[in-house]
Amino acid sequence: MTKLSPIRPIFCAVIGLPLLSACMEPTPAADALPSNAGPHATEVAEIKDALDAMDASSAASAAPTPTVAGQGVTTVENSAVVPPVIGATDQYAISGIGFAQIANQPGTTTNQRRLMALRAARLDAMRDLAEQVHGLHLTATTTVGDARVRSDTLTATVDGTIRGARTVRITPKGTDGYEVELSLDADTVAYIVRAARGQI
Repeated sequence: MTKLSPIRPIFCAVIGLPLLSACMEPTPAADALPSNAGPHATEVAEIKDALDAMDASSAASAAPTPTVAGQGVTTVENSAVVPPVIGATDQYAISGIGFAQIANQPGTTTNQRRLMALRAARLDAMRDLAEQVHGLHLTATTTVGDARVRSDTLTATVDGTIRGARTVRITPKGTDGYEVELSLDADTVAYIVRAARGQI
């Protein structure tokens, strides 16, 4: 039977406790960003931290807690969790871009086709926003026969509600197309996610 050295338990305690505490408290996404992170990456990290804080507070007890300076979530007695205003100097948190061609649209006149192209580009931008907020459901199927690929299909589906999207710009692309940019602010994104999770 081997006798353990008294130094080994002390060494394990000194090394193990910081590692254990690091595993118990995850690092906020905003703190994990590199020093040269761009403004978009910073906004996305702040949104993630706000949603994580909102999830943690909804899992905790419903008892009112006092406001603590420096925390990302403010709770008021007998009220819902209010996500912080992220990037007060930045007007929007995420944006979606959609494109459409004029010539392929239905209509008897050029102006009708232009209006339809604007509508199609706006809906394409809405789909881009929905993909960012709700995520994509991907389904892939590959069939192999006689040691070669017979068919390879990939299907992407997005399903979700978008509220409060604002039109930022409409840009003609050449002579036969439009580009539409829509944006959602951070508070609206947090509201949509909470509604999708049934927290509202």
